[in-house]
Amino acid sequence: MKGITKPKGFGIAAITTLLAVLLIAAAIVPAMGAHEYGTDDEVDRLVHDLEDAVASYNGAATDGCPEDAANYTEDIDRILTELEALGMEAEFTVTSENHGMATVDVSVVPVAEQKRTRGHSVSANEEQLEIIRQLWGQNITRGEYMEKVMPEVLVDTPEEIVKQLYATKMDWPDPSEVGAPSTGVTKAFKPSSESTDVEQPKTIIIVAGDSKMDAEWPDMDFSSWSRVCLPHPWYRLPYMSVYSYLWYKDENNNLRLKSSEFDDGSNVYKVEASDSYSASTSGNYCVTGAHYALLPPGYIPPESVLSSSTGWSYVGP
Repeated sequence: MKGITKPKGFGIAAITTLLAVLLIAAAIVPAMGAHEYGTDDEVDRLVHDLEDAVASYNGAATDGCPEDAANYTEDIDRILTELEALGMEAEFTVTSENHGMATVDVSVVPVAEQKRTRGHSVSANEEQLEIIRQLWGQNITRGEYMEKVMPEVLVDTPEEIVKQLYATKMDWPDPSEVGAPSTGVTKAFKPSSESTDVEQPKTIIIVAGDSKMDAEWPDMDFSSWSRVCLPHPWYRLPYMSVYSYLWYKDENNNLRLKSSEFDDGSNVYKVEASDSYSASTSGNYCVTGAHYALLPPGYIPPESVLSSSTGWSYVGP
């Protein structure tokens, strides 16, 4: 094994475009642990860069330009990763909605111990791959799956999250049913606490996931990733995870799992499982992603479960 730890109404068209750009263009950087070093000058520089990037993002959101907003989102992601490495965290507040995209205010504060991000990245070795093949399709929970495949991750995961993982069924994105490339999106609502005859505003969380494969024989780069899109792209969830599976299909339509990647995190807004694979046999390959997120209390549904796929592509000389 390697790599352990390491809205009331909204514009559907704009959200759809923004999701597509974010999921295709954004290269998600795994969360880094806070080392709590660095000078005040370093922090001040990053805070200044963050404020500039947020202002640019807000301008793109206000003008209804999802492609530009997605580019600035990537810039903000990078700055946030650097701030976290220095023991700092950005707090975002929604100021308005424009064309289905939220504008935000941002402030930077030291990370409280209970709010630190915790995550794991796992590349399955041959022994783990064989266990996954044997487990595939069984009626087991996420906790049971992790217990058999990557038990050390459970040891390092908060107890309340572990309990939820043992209470949630494992999902299996079926490669035999893969057709065109697909992206997953889920929505969850938090109803108003007041009961009136007038419909009350609801808070909405949108989580999206996608998979990607780039191949140049014999090498393939593949990934599956998830991120929060609303209330805003940096809204942190209690827990997120993603599995990325690389499949091979021979001329007789027999399927073989070739590689599996996993990434998770608590108190995060995005996760990505990615790796490279060098093929020894030409043929049809695809990537399926299994995406999961535990939402804050009060949301309906309480979890986000979705799948994604690249569709089948021939890879060969």
